[in-house]
Amino acid sequence: MELQELKNNFDKIVEKYKLSDMDKAEKISKFLTSGKKVDAKEFAEAFGMEEKEAESFILFILKGIEYKEQNIDPHSK
Repeated sequence: MELQELKNNFDKIVEKYKLSDMDKAEKISKFLTSGKKVDAKEFAEAFGMEEKEAESFILFILKGIEYKEQNIDPHSK
């Protein structure tokens, strides 16, 4: 899946589930930074979405982290 397609899916999911709402955004942040492996099924259940949508959402975030590590802050590893 190309980055632009991931971004478009991400934006649709954020809008569909109103994930930019302050409470949900905070819950997502805590979920993703808990230190444990992020599981798409668990994420989908926590935010009331389809597992495929959760996979797409998480994949875009992981791509962003990968890009940051490789291009913006290559010494962060």
